Amino acid sequence: MHQNIQRSLQPLALLLALFAAFWPIGVQAQAGQASAQVENGDMYDAVPKPASRHLTLGVLLFPGFEMLDAYGPMEMWGSLKNAPTRFWGEESDRVDIRLVTVAAQKGAVASNQGPKTLAEYSYTDAPALDYLLVPGGIGVIPLLQDKATLSWVRAQAKNTKLIMSVCNGASLLAAAGLLDGRLATTNKMAFKASIAPGPKVRWVAKARWVDGGSVVTSSGVSAGMDMTIAVIARLFGQPLSDWVALVTEYEPHRDPSWDPFAARAGLSE
Repeated sequence: MHQNIQRSLQPLALLLALFAAFWPIGVQAQAGQASAQVENGDMYDAVPKPASRHLTLGVLLFPGFEMLDAYGPMEMWGSLKNAPTRFWGEESDRVDIRLVTVAAQKGAVASNQGPKTLAEYSYTDAPALDYLLVPGGIGVIPLLQDKATLSWVRAQAKNTKLIMSVCNGASLLAAAGLLDGRLATTNKMAFKASIAPGPKVRWVAKARWVDGGSVVTSSGVSAGMDMTIAVIARLFGQPLSDWVALVTEYEPHRDPSWDPFAARAGLSE
């Protein structure tokens, strides 16, 4: 009887062996096709094509800024130039995003993590900006009383199309009066301290980011990347936003209300 069972299982075993042998080949072939698409430029323009429109995004730097607050969004904005035209829509829809760094004084600016980043411009010689990104970090605290920085940020609010903040970068916007009466969010692990400069702000305790149109604020550190993906989708379309997430190999949270860190900080149920 034992031999009969073995004989009856032999065809099944053979089928499973064949499946195991050929299934990886099919998977590898699919992966190879996707890889070839990227390598052949079907998914990535190694040599960026000329754009019909040009926008300048300034990143505010200060001693003690959080590196991911700045560099996460910068990676995504800076990658847009390599997107093939079809992800923009039409050739005339392509936009060149120029990234510039600005600080109170041009030169090397130390992050909270230690490494320094070059500020290409100072407040006095910075070019006209279309967008402004304000990162957070321990270095925000002294800026809340810094007249030169607050004045410069207010000036940008009058002239730029969009201001974005990450983490307690929103505290600086609040201190400048730019969030009064607006919905906004900020870092959850230091929420009470971060909202203190903005008693007139309608702070949202549970939010990954809050899109207020001309001002977009996000929660702590990594939330800046989710915010950026969402802003790119709003400004330039979902296909381009999806492309950025793909080439940066990032899986963004698409729901602005997804915020487990609020609960961990005791801010919501």
